[in-house]
Amino acid sequence: DIFQKNKSLPKKTVSSVSGTSVIVRPIKVPLMTKEELSKSITIEAEPYIPFPIKEVYLSFDILGEVLEEGVRKNEVMIVAAKKEFIDRHIDILSQCKLTPRYIDVDIFAIERALRYNYEIENENVCVINIGANITNIAILENGVVKTCRDLPLGMFFILNEIKKLREMNIEEIISYFKNDGLILTDEKKEEYLSLDKKIELSISKDLVVLLKEFSTELHKLIDFYYFQKGEQKPISKIFLSGGGCVIKNLSLYFSLEFKMEEVEIVDPFRKIANSDNVPVELRPLFTVAVGLAIKGYQNG
Repeated sequence: DIFQKNKSLPKKTVSSVSGTSVIVRPIKVPLMTKEELSKSITIEAEPYIPFPIKEVYLSFDILGEVLEEGVRKNEVMIVAAKKEFIDRHIDILSQCKLTPRYIDVDIFAIERALRYNYEIENENVCVINIGANITNIAILENGVVKTCRDLPLGMFFILNEIKKLREMNIEEIISYFKNDGLILTDEKKEEYLSLDKKIELSISKDLVVLLKEFSTELHKLIDFYYFQKGEQKPISKIFLSGGGCVIKNLSLYFSLEFKMEEVEIVDPFRKIANSDNVPVELRPLFTVAVGLAIKGYQNG
């Protein structure tokens, strides 16, 4: 409807996908040129893809050279997406009379938005993008995604679980998220008890339990990264983005959970001119969109 009513809107799009139908992972392959790898990537990638190789679209990017047991190899990031999933995505765009210029992956759009707005080229950082139905988690090494995972959990999961537990409507729950959110320190808990704010405390407890599923997966990802890479350069910061950032004190939760001082909510408009009219509380929701816009702009 939006595109039918606004004929002047651009018809070429840059979009992205994520979820269980998309596999993103680094692999090591024998040292060869990009042209040589283009011819053999199907054979090299097939053991790492949990779908029949003929049923996926496959792409790759060479990250650089690495040593494995004294042998020089290429570290390659592969992306495999089910053809059925991508074809359906393109069909939806076509129904809107839109032509896809690029179809990216959410986590790479997030990486691009972070690199554009923050100085992370010499750091190892985590990013957690809590979306509506999917949460993207990743570790970026010197500004590049090195390992990532998509969780089938998002804000709808959190909202619906609390709705069932507390028999409240979604609007009420979101209001509590924005105004009170996570009540984490003993001082704050005492304050809320003294004011007889039992509902707020109960919702905070629910949130802590539900967010444990997210933080547990991030702990696993970090452990896997350190197992693969060693701890010579520890993760220095966590970035939060997506609709989950509506939850007050979310950054404090992850700071306490991971014993990390630097936890920051992403502002994807931080270095973008003429963006002052975008409300601060809505900015984290646009991280993927801004990353896609940067790709479209940079690639012409």
